[in-house]
Amino acid sequence: MLWRLLRRRRYLRFTRYVAGAIKRRLYFTAAMFAGLFCLHVMAMMVFEGMTLGDAAWLTMTTATTVGYGDASAVTPAGRLATVVCIYVFGTFLLAQIATYVFDYRALQRDRRRRGEIKWSNMKDHLLIINVPSQDAENYLPRLVDHVRRAPPLGDIPIQLLTPDFEEGLSNELVDAGVTLYNAMAENSENLAAANVSHACCIVIIADEIYDARSDAHTYDILGRIRELGTKATIVAEVVDDANRQRILDAGATTVIRPIRAYPEFVVRALTEPGVEQVLETMFTHEADRLTRFETPFKGLVWRDIVISFVRGDAGIPMGYIDCRGVHINPAPDEVCSGHGIITLIDESLDVTRPLVDSCLRAS
Repeated sequence: MLWRLLRRRRYLRFTRYVAGAIKRRLYFTAAMFAGLFCLHVMAMMVFEGMTLGDAAWLTMTTATTVGYGDASAVTPAGRLATVVCIYVFGTFLLAQIATYVFDYRALQRDRRRRGEIKWSNMKDHLLIINVPSQDAENYLPRLVDHVRRAPPLGDIPIQLLTPDFEEGLSNELVDAGVTLYNAMAENSENLAAANVSHACCIVIIADEIYDARSDAHTYDILGRIRELGTKATIVAEVVDDANRQRILDAGATTVIRPIRAYPEFVVRALTEPGVEQVLETMFTHEADRLTRFETPFKGLVWRDIVISFVRGDAGIPMGYIDCRGVHINPAPDEVCSGHGIITLIDESLDVTRPLVDSCLRAS
């Protein structure tokens, strides 16, 4: 880890040095070209007797190789000045300027892809802090894809704050409009550079989903965000359920378990807070739980089934099973026949097969 950080620091110093060197060469070459331009203008005024405007026009059309022919040097001294100032040195300097501009732009694009440039104008954006320590290359594109599908977040700018992309973002993430600031979030200056105060949504990802020490990192980041100030909706992943209230007290709007197979949980927590808690409940045998009862029924209206189950304290039916498979949340007036019922049961209810049969008969 230490070797990676040292290598990255050396690379950052190198790219900054190269960018600075290209800019200095560009400025020096441009200054030389401007000097030659002025020298040729003066030569045309002296040797050809042109006005300042005509001399500048002739110099411009000659240097850019346009050559309209409406003005030209006719004296030997004027022609010699044109050959020396424009054809010998001017064209070469123009080519050098173009080369430096292309090199600088290519280097800047690579630096942006690697997250070495601060996006000072970023605001009203989704800031994703940290990435999973495993399989981040697959998880992030799926998360971004679900963000783009959510109507409230479809066109929101997305910025990623993490030191884990040494080689830069993948083309897939770049094409999806994701920007990167390659730095550690456990640093207030880096959070400020990522414009945390101007973000509208913040997601703090637990890097290790089985290590509760990730919650300590999240707590530290939330403390720094609170010091900087933000009005963003903050969704934080929490590994240990015992830390949930502590993370909420630290400033998180909502907390979720880190479930890598379903990145849409994060999006749901951003767009419809509270829904994620219902979804999390479906994955546990604690508190409310989904239960399947094998019992045949025929020709019952789904609305009547739901009413009968609720009145009979048999939970809330979520779907039914027949020979074609599982039917989730049917239309209220749908006539149902099948051999099984899936119902959401509170932990305080003792729902048995006879109770379910009784509710079906009463439907």
